[in-house]
Amino acid sequence: MQAYLSSEHISAIETGCPVSALGSEMPRQSPEVRRAATIHIKEMIDLIARQLPDWGQPQAHQQAMALLCALIGTTVIARAVDDPALSEALRAQKFIPSVVVAMRVPAWLTS
Repeated sequence: MQAYLSSEHISAIETGCPVSALGSEMPRQSPEVRRAATIHIKEMIDLIARQLPDWGQPQAHQQAMALLCALIGTTVIARAVDDPALSEALRAQKFIPSVVVAMRVPAWLTS
């Protein structure tokens, strides 16, 4: 999570996560492009779910979706604002620990 929300990733729009950079453009793309984006997003969810203690259970998939949405949403907003202090505060993950604890995400995944 720290790498995903790092200042380097936030500023690397061209080389960072394509979902956070282009997600709002996907509805206007061709079916082939949207299919590729869907596959990538499902892979991201699965990657996160495999790290959770409940992997293989439906709740792990749901928790992974929630965490992915939090990460992508934070990235989008941190990139959108013109206030560096606000961007830094968003990326500081101060709000994520309560979500992580509630979801029982392993500590090593958040460091």
